Amino acid sequence: MDDVPPKIENLPEPGEIIIGRIFKVLDYGVFMELLEYEGLQGFVHISNVSSSWIKNIRNFVKEGQIRAGKVINIDRSKRQVDISLTKVSANAQREKIEEYKQGKRSQKLVELLAQKLGEPAPVAWSEVADPLLEKYDSLYDAFQSILLNGESAAQGVPSRWVAPLLELVAGNFEMPKKSVRGRISLSVPGPAGVEGVKESLIAGRQKGAKSTEIFYEGSGRYAIRTTSADYKSAEKILREVSDVIIAKAKGRGGKAEFEKVEAD
Repeated sequence: MDDVPPKIENLPEPGEIIIGRIFKVLDYGVFMELLEYEGLQGFVHISNVSSSWIKNIRNFVKEGQIRAGKVINIDRSKRQVDISLTKVSANAQREKIEEYKQGKRSQKLVELLAQKLGEPAPVAWSEVADPLLEKYDSLYDAFQSILLNGESAAQGVPSRWVAPLLELVAGNFEMPKKSVRGRISLSVPGPAGVEGVKESLIAGRQKGAKSTEIFYEGSGRYAIRTTSADYKSAEKILREVSDVIIAKAKGRGGKAEFEKVEAD
């Protein structure tokens, strides 16, 4: 995640996943403002808008929409960036957009902190953001930890910043809850089949702890919902829970199949 102001002169690299705001939709393609690269635009040809057949491009994209895409070609002399929306999965699309929003929100909080102490924003970045980024993958992760653990999570930040930082995080930051769902078809043969199914589901629920709910849908199918602070970790828990259930059922001679359903 980029928790720093937008890049100005740099260009993205081929294969990079970028985030952009659509500002012009034409019959043959889409122009995007690349939000992580100030002043830079990208173009999505209609063939890269959707893998489905397109009769009306405006049924797939709209002006003002924020989308994630993959860079497929760059003409550095013309600063021309060609982008594909079809080469980014729905999950990657969602994660990239959320990542961008988290970064912008974190950046704004650092700026508010600087204003609160009457300091220029670069000073806040140097004395607060940089020490936190040495410990955490992103400022968003750092603020989550501060929200949960208080002052101990802000080690390395000069003392004059700590109290206002804790106050701002508490007042402007909330732990998000993101949920993902899956469905598992489960059967265990023999007289102890019901008990085998029950044991498999209990093992899965224990693996997911408080973050997991399992519901019976009928005909040997069970819905699984896992919740966490972000989609990536929620999906990791979902995979772990389903793997435990499947392994337990197969260990009892049963069958189990998992399918991803949706994200809330």
